[in-house]
Amino acid sequence: MTVLTEKSRLQQIALSGDAALFGACRVDELRVSFHDEIRKVSEKLNTAISIGVPLAGAVLETLIDRPNQIYKAHYRQVNAILDDTAFAIASEIGKLGYQALPIPASMVLKRYPMTAHLSHREIAFKAGLGWWGRNNLLVTPQFGSQIRLVTVLTDMEFEPNTFIEDDCGDCYNCMGVCPAAAIADTKEGFILQACSDKLQEFSRTNDYGTYICGLCLKACPGKGRL
Repeated sequence: MTVLTEKSRLQQIALSGDAALFGACRVDELRVSFHDEIRKVSEKLNTAISIGVPLAGAVLETLIDRPNQIYKAHYRQVNAILDDTAFAIASEIGKLGYQALPIPASMVLKRYPMTAHLSHREIAFKAGLGWWGRNNLLVTPQFGSQIRLVTVLTDMEFEPNTFIEDDCGDCYNCMGVCPAAAIADTKEGFILQACSDKLQEFSRTNDYGTYICGLCLKACPGKGRL
């Protein structure tokens, strides 16, 4: 079985479920930002697989000016799907005789500052799934930012996907709906602390037990959902 065939087989497994996007990249220059829990083992895992599952547009339409319970439930459902998909991909890689490390779709290791094992957005960007939007999220051509991501690190060597040469252009829809006023004209101007503070406020006020908002996602449906 060739490397290309192996990659196609893994993509087929992901897309046969609820995933809609699949890409791969090298992680050499990204490894320095990995959390200590995975940095050492990742030295042997030079490939990252990025998988995306779309959020339901109808759920996002229920959002008005803050997150709600149905979005919270959907957010958790999609994260569970992502983790199950990552597990399936990692298991298949293991059967092929390689190592694989599935990274949880949504796990906050430290709240101040907010820290995860790695940035799924950075992996997905490098894997060619989309571009870095001014809302500080991945923006995909098909689904905009209405997508959740997961990553599998492996020592399988794949041909990396190519970057998507695009940006948000003259679309500023997310700026007007951000309750934290954290989104600027450029992605570099995004105010992460303002966003984080608003997520914490929503979490405390509504007793959600997780940091969610969803308003800038609702405003960014992508070409496939217009």
